[in-house]
Amino acid sequence: MQTVVSLFLWLGMQALGLHGVGRVAADNVEIDRLAFAHPFHVSVTELHQNSSARTLEVQCKFFTDDFEATLNKVFNQKADLVDPGNHQRMDSLVNRYVQSRLQLRLNGKAVELHYLGFEQEREATYVYLEVEGVKDPIQTLEAQCRFLYEKFTDQVNIFHVRTDKGNKSSKLDHPITALRFDL
Repeated sequence: MQTVVSLFLWLGMQALGLHGVGRVAADNVEIDRLAFAHPFHVSVTELHQNSSARTLEVQCKFFTDDFEATLNKVFNQKADLVDPGNHQRMDSLVNRYVQSRLQLRLNGKAVELHYLGFEQEREATYVYLEVEGVKDPIQTLEAQCRFLYEKFTDQVNIFHVRTDKGNKSSKLDHPITALRFDL
């Protein structure tokens, strides 16, 4: 279904003369070409307990255009996650953004997220973080998350948690910011 939607959006962009990324002006109305990229705003955060390494591995996945637009707005500077020449500068912005918008508590205790980096692949940007020293089994996991809320009022943030006890999923619909997993 997503392929069909993408095809119709692409055809619509072609009919309007929008052949790429950026902005165009038509009859004194500025149109953001990225607005035609996809009809929904979603991120996916996967949290995986690695018992042997005593870590919680965190991967956040964003649509690159949405993430760039949000970074532009928050930091008031051009964000380009695709150009390898900008990777070091973008690394700093991505780290600052994610660290300020995601907080975790394991078994009732706040934990520190260590930023490992990001990579961009096709239309997605992946951000990698890790919590070290996870010795005890995770019984509860609480998250405070505000990913992309400053840009999109229809933003949905989906969470998938995998531990030794099993898998659970949940979502946050804007403006809700808190969720809890009892494992």
